[in-house]
Amino acid sequence: MNVEAVLKKRGTDVVTVAPGDTVVDVARLFGEKKTGIAIVCDSNSHVIGVVSLGDIVHAVGARAADALGQSVETIMTKDPAVCAPGDDIESALNTMEALGIRHLPVVEEGRLKGFVEQRAALETLYEDAALDFAQLRSYVIKPSGRR
Repeated sequence: MNVEAVLKKRGTDVVTVAPGDTVVDVARLFGEKKTGIAIVCDSNSHVIGVVSLGDIVHAVGARAADALGQSVETIMTKDPAVCAPGDDIESALNTMEALGIRHLPVVEEGRLKGFVEQRAALETLYEDAALDFAQLRSYVIKPSGRR
């Protein structure tokens, strides 16, 4: 099963921001969208970074109110790990685990297509395994109860 299956289930709606957006603007956007992560894209929709609620908290903790006027570019994680729609879900999960992250941008032909969340990927794998089990069970146990 690949990442595309997760995107089909979850959708491709993703919050994006520009590198020049201010930290306070992104914080407001997080509140409006009820999210804690945004993908930072250039004008051609190429992923150049990721900014999280944690990044904002760390910036404010380090620079107090001065952090709010800074551009997202100064606090984002630059050149984040990404995956492609055709990548295996297990591979994407392994990448997230190795890096200690819960979200992975999905890029196709250099452009942002969406992002895969660790939880959604795990749910998709679970549902697929449950379906496989149900199919296997239907082959073994016939409706009449005979084997």
